[in-house]
Amino acid sequence: MKQKAILAALTALLVALGLGGYSIVKNTNLSKDFDSTLHVVERVIDGDTIEIENDTRIRLIGINAPDEGECYFSEAKEFTKNLLEKKSVRLDKDISGEDEYGRLLRYVVIPSDKTGTDNVIANSEIIRNGYALRVQSPPDNRYRDLFATAEEEAKREKRGMWDACQSVNTERTTTSEREIDTPPLSPECTIKGNISEKGYGKTYLVPGCDNYLKVKVDTRKGEQYFCNEEEAQKAGFRKADNCPQ
Repeated sequence: MKQKAILAALTALLVALGLGGYSIVKNTNLSKDFDSTLHVVERVIDGDTIEIENDTRIRLIGINAPDEGECYFSEAKEFTKNLLEKKSVRLDKDISGEDEYGRLLRYVVIPSDKTGTDNVIANSEIIRNGYALRVQSPPDNRYRDLFATAEEEAKREKRGMWDACQSVNTERTTTSEREIDTPPLSPECTIKGNISEKGYGKTYLVPGCDNYLKVKVDTRKGEQYFCNEEEAQKAGFRKADNCPQ
């Protein structure tokens, strides 16, 4: 009974952390092997939404392509269509199951048909070519650093909408999706455990480190405070390079 209560409390907490309408849902209409089998993309709805068999709609996690009426909507839809339509793909689930519209939330993977060649994660490919923005979508963070790197490359190379659109609306995430700053639970525990979106990994900062005051601790991303450096290191964080040695 106690274990069930703990699991129920944990589930409630994770649901509360779901953003942008994302929720942790176990879809009982799906077959047991749904996420382990291949599915054919029957239709592309827009740059970040596809449809497979039985009119099942899939919303690609972690990306946000232009909506109808916005700059580069048609081009983004066409790119996703060329990339995915009529292709056999694997649908990779993270933490969340569905959004508020009943669409399944998945990473869409195009399996490689050549030995030694990597599979293609369509979500990342769309961002990398400038047809969508990457968005933070906790608790679905598996490819967060990959998507951040892909977007930086698209911006640097001025690909897609980064070149064609006069201004790219990078504020399309809701306020709740933006990084928040969680205060420490104890005044003795002020070491900040930070998880980089730029591919630098998990680092911790002690008071006196450069940028210590600017770094936010967003617990939704797995960041946290520590009471001592040994505790931070055991949790897999390393000391930031800009800290005094």
